[in-house]
Amino acid sequence: MENEVRKLRATLARRDGGRGRRFAPELRRQISVVGRRLRDEGKSWHGIGREIGLPAETVRRLCEQAAPGFARVEVVNEFAARGLVVVAPSGYRVEGLDVETAVALLARLA
Repeated sequence: MENEVRKLRATLARRDGGRGRRFAPELRRQISVVGRRLRDEGKSWHGIGREIGLPAETVRRLCEQAAPGFARVEVVNEFAARGLVVVAPSGYRVEGLDVETAVALLARLA
């Protein structure tokens, strides 16, 4: 891990940086990989920033942006509901309503 941090610091030192300058995609990936590994070892964002040579907030932001964007989902076979569907903010769902029943339900819930 120390070797990776050393390589990253050297790469950052060669870069013409400055406020508002963007990192190349490959460099963003390297910062993210090293930052997440150090974070998994229990280091704080400030400690990681000090080690890498970047502001802690920059490291945190880059690590969180590069986090995988996939979430586990479950696909279920379900027939298409006929009629209206009422979905409450709390998450319950009532399907197959006609207009009069939906109006009555909404009035009752209000």
